[in-house]
Parts: sequence; structure tokens; C-alpha cells
Amino acid sequence: MKFRRIKESISLRAVVAAGVSALLTLTILTSIATPASAYVLSGVRYDPNSINPIEYKFYSVDLLYILAFRNAEAVWDATSAPGYFSEKSLSLDPEIEVRNADFGTGFWAITEGTDTNRDRLWDGNEVRIYFNSNANEMGSLTAYQKMVVAEHELGHAYGHAENNNQGCVLMRQGWDKFTCGTMPTADDIAGVDAIY
Repeated sequence: MKFRRIKESISLRAVVAAGVSALLTLTILTSIATPASAYVLSGVRYDPNSINPIEYKFYSVDLLYILAFRNAEAVWDATSAPGYFSEKSLSLDPEIEVRNADFGTGFWAITEGTDTNRDRLWDGNEVRIYFNSNANEMGSLTAYQKMVVAEHELGHAYGHAENNNQGCVLMRQGWDKFTCGTMPTADDIAGVDAIY
């Protein structure tokens, strides 16, 4: 995807109007009692009693994706979100299996797991995260963007759904999350709190 830089001219009137609009929006948002859409459970999560730690292991993963995942793990672990992630290279049964391969075009990464018991818990407390190293997908992303994608997939492992209804949240699909500053956002972290 190529980016175009668009030059805009902004008048003082537009700046004032935007400020008033932002203040009104903030007032409305702070008065809403229901949680933000980033709190939506994807349908499945870990057993809350087994998230200290959530163990992961790499299976056939290139160094670039190992680094992205480890950095993403460290970012999540530095937040106040419940639970933490821990690499267990010798574990026979980790909660997260991480792999990368060229899966063709169509996606950057996928987190998958099952819930055959329909109890809203990952079967066996296990998920698999696949990074798509295709040159037109994750293979084209910067190291920072790879890390943010890994953070996004860890959000799915926690139980977050995709969130395209809010602006700057980690669980948003696509390019927008790369320009939003620190990820995960307070809303993403509050979402994990709400899930657990």
C-alpha cells in the first residue's frame, strides 16, 4: 500500500470549531456508562485462573517475527492488564504456539483457537498465532509495524474482538493503528480488565 501526503489548509475558524467539537465529544464520552467497543469479547478467552503466566513457544519462526513477538509481549507485560506472557521454549503444551510462513496475500496475521465446549474458553487454553511473511503482507512491514501486529494478535489471544468502531485502538484492523502512538491504548487495557 502506498501512502499519499495530502496538504490541507486550516483556517482559525476550523481550528476553533474542531476544538469545540472535541470538547463536546469528550464530555459526551465521559458521561456514557457503558464500556467502549474495544471491550468486546471475541467470544473466547483464556481461563482467568491460568493467565499467570500465559506461556508461548516458537515453532519455525524467523528471527524478525521472534523479535516482534517478544517486544509485543514485553509491551503487554508492562501494562496493568491482568496476566502476563512468558516464553517457554521447552514447554510441551504452551498456551500460544507461534509460527510464520508465506500464506499468500490477504492478511498480516491470524490468531485461531477453538471452543468446542461452548464455554467461552479456548479449548485446552491454547491458541495459535500465524504471521504471514509474504512480501506483500507482514514481510513488507517495518519492525515497529510487525511489533504492533504482534500486540494486536496477543489482544485476540486475550479475547479481544476486532474493533473498527473506534479511532485509535490496538484492536482496529488495518493501517490506522500504526500512527496512533503508544499501543496498547488505555482502552485496550481496560478491555482486558473487563474480559477477566
